[in-house]
Amino acid sequence: MMQISDFDDEKNGLLLFKPLEYALDHFQISFIRDDSDVFRLKLFDPSIKDTRIIDLKDRKGHDVLTTERRGLLLNSVSRAKQACTFDMETTFGNLDGKPLVFTGLERPFYRCLNLQARVARMIALKKNRIDASYDFEDFWTEVSLDDKMEMFYRSFTEAL
Repeated sequence: MMQISDFDDEKNGLLLFKPLEYALDHFQISFIRDDSDVFRLKLFDPSIKDTRIIDLKDRKGHDVLTTERRGLLLNSVSRAKQACTFDMETTFGNLDGKPLVFTGLERPFYRCLNLQARVARMIALKKNRIDASYDFEDFWTEVSLDDKMEMFYRSFTEAL
């Protein structure tokens, strides 16, 4: 169980691309564990469905990805040593249902992601953004190392 001493634990966060981080923090998206124990992006705000992730605006209408950061991204993509699979035209709608891929065994606390998703669902229902019948299974509990290994391998095979 998560304790107060876990406050600064790496399992309390996800390292995400800035527009995804903003959308998660503002309950526009969530990561929900499905029946195969894979976390998938759920779009809770259909108003951003056709928005390219690099074009997301904050509540005041400012670009979430600043001009400087966009320039760094374009530079990095064009000078990458290996072929880059980042598509600048990717929209939030394109990401809906896509798996969250982990590069190691570390996972965020499930209860943190579950709580965020529950709040996002509640907000989306209140704003009539989703059908009232939409729900998902709770995923409050953590899993064993064996289950983590299985999910780790499954996330890689789905990403390929």
